[in-house]
Amino acid sequence: MFVGMANRAMAQFPIKYKEKKMINLPKYDRKMFHFGFALGMNYTDIAVKLKEDIQSLDSVFVVEPKGAVGFNLNIVSDMRLGEHFNVRFLPGISFVGRSMEYTLREQDTISVVYDKVVNSVYMELPLYFKFRSRRINNWRVYIIGGGKFLYDMATKEEVESDEVILKMKREDYTWDLGVGVDFYLEYFKMSTEVRMAFGLNNLLVEDQTVFTNSIQSLQSKTFLFSIYFE
Repeated sequence: MFVGMANRAMAQFPIKYKEKKMINLPKYDRKMFHFGFALGMNYTDIAVKLKEDIQSLDSVFVVEPKGAVGFNLNIVSDMRLGEHFNVRFLPGISFVGRSMEYTLREQDTISVVYDKVVNSVYMELPLYFKFRSRRINNWRVYIIGGGKFLYDMATKEEVESDEVILKMKREDYTWDLGVGVDFYLEYFKMSTEVRMAFGLNNLLVEDQTVFTNSIQSLQSKTFLFSIYFE
């Protein structure tokens, strides 16, 4: 009888238990150094600045840049500077494609179109600063910014060819800005990131051809999506 009364009393005042969220890798951010790798895709385009008197130069009528999709592979070296700040060194390699479409005048007609493709294989040395938000359960957002040096191992800057080609300089410098999300999984941290890179160096090689005489400067601009495993 007493047991039944006790059960009825407990039923009137139920005790609610809050399920505790499992925290993965609780000590991960206390470590000074982290290492890993990153895989990414890039869409690279060219910012073209034409000379003001383009219509009076050679036979070039229109110059239109075209971007293309490539991919990146990077090694991650991360050093903790504080609760919310990290510095990251991400040496790697990137495969980049882009082209320039030229419309030329020929005997008072506008009909001749040339598509000059420039493929590059960059060795890149990025250095970034990462600002992280407060961790919420198993994720946190961040902002990343910095710059990188790129060296093109596939450029035709110094190649002598019978064909008229569009040449670009080997070295490039960019400033980068992006955002991402860190996900703390059971055994490792995975991050997704989007980033824009804006070239600072004029890539144009002036070789006094019809394809360079009308251009004042060429600068790279790249959109990147990367997945990090650390």
